[in-house]
Amino acid sequence: MNTNIKAFFLLLFSFMLISNCSIAQKDTTKNNQDARITTHPEISGLTTHDAFTQTPHTPYPYDTVEVEYDNADKTVHLAGTLTYPKTGGPFMTIVMITGSGQQDRDESILGHKPFAVIADYLTRNGYAVLRVDDRGKGKSKGDIYKATSMDFANDVITSVRFAAGLKQVDKNKIGLMGHSEGGFIAPIVYANCPEIAFIVSLAGTGVSGADILFKQQTDPVKGLVSDAALTAYEKLTAGTLNLIKEHETMKDSALLAMIRNHFAEWKKGYSDSVLIALNAKTATPEQYGFQIMTELKPWFRYFIATDPALYWSKVHCPVLVLNGEKDIQVYATQNTTAIAAALDKAGNKNYTVNIFPGLNHLFQHCTKCTVQEYAKLTETFSPEVLSFIKDWLGKKVK
Repeated sequence: MNTNIKAFFLLLFSFMLISNCSIAQKDTTKNNQDARITTHPEISGLTTHDAFTQTPHTPYPYDTVEVEYDNADKTVHLAGTLTYPKTGGPFMTIVMITGSGQQDRDESILGHKPFAVIADYLTRNGYAVLRVDDRGKGKSKGDIYKATSMDFANDVITSVRFAAGLKQVDKNKIGLMGHSEGGFIAPIVYANCPEIAFIVSLAGTGVSGADILFKQQTDPVKGLVSDAALTAYEKLTAGTLNLIKEHETMKDSALLAMIRNHFAEWKKGYSDSVLIALNAKTATPEQYGFQIMTELKPWFRYFIATDPALYWSKVHCPVLVLNGEKDIQVYATQNTTAIAAALDKAGNKNYTVNIFPGLNHLFQHCTKCTVQEYAKLTETFSPEVLSFIKDWLGKKVK
């Protein structure tokens, strides 16, 4: 049997890709709010490259200001960096939204600082940029145990309203740029903040978390097992995700009972040869339920159950939707097609979709295009994507 599926009954959520750049769970550990979740089984042991040539260094040809502010009820304290040109203003401003996993204002990952690179480029080209530490990360504070994407959207709204009061910012030209989960959060913000001037989605989601996770979890198994075993695995995965999706607010104990029963009934439908091939022959419903139990936090439930199209279909401002063709975390065609359909439903004619050949989830030119390769690539963010964003802002946002 292929060792990559050695512990099959743990596979359902084991193919979740590295948290701070993927659609993977926000760290909601009560006692370690600054920990990172790295649930991909092959990500441990990666070393970062010593030289990332795009990372900006002082002295900068623009001004930077460290900012701190609170939400309305003082339960969340946010800290970030505002960059803006030395002359002119007030400026069109971009508020950055990080992807899933507790991240700092630079969306740092494996030595790369993609948000710092983006902010540097856009500020050099005449824009102000506000990038912010996630609550519970860096200098930002706030409860994350019960937080969902909706709560993080409220944090972004706080940032937008803070930015609108700054003298360097044109309050009528504040837009959002979100990566991965940040691209999902952006239309949620717009629904509550229709004064948003534009949205740039970088590998943002257009389908539910259940659909995202199904592909993340089943695609890596293809070619490792027989067609019959793959079909069986897909049925188990889809069934489990659908149970969570359909019963988002159900108590853990009741939902786990349903999931354990689903696993038991699933096993009855397959021959010993299929179960043995998947190493599921001796796995018990209790073992399967125990694995799933750790994934029933509020963030994860909300992500699985929520269809981003509900929010994208209400967006009327200019939208730029970008993905890398080689993205194996937020699949390009699946998600850009869904976002475009939702924007069409909204009657939004001012949107642009572009899929860049040869780029991964971080918008790096890649060779193997795996998560493991991120740290080995010296490029942090594709220059042609940066140029595309600048040109689009200049033409589409007035």
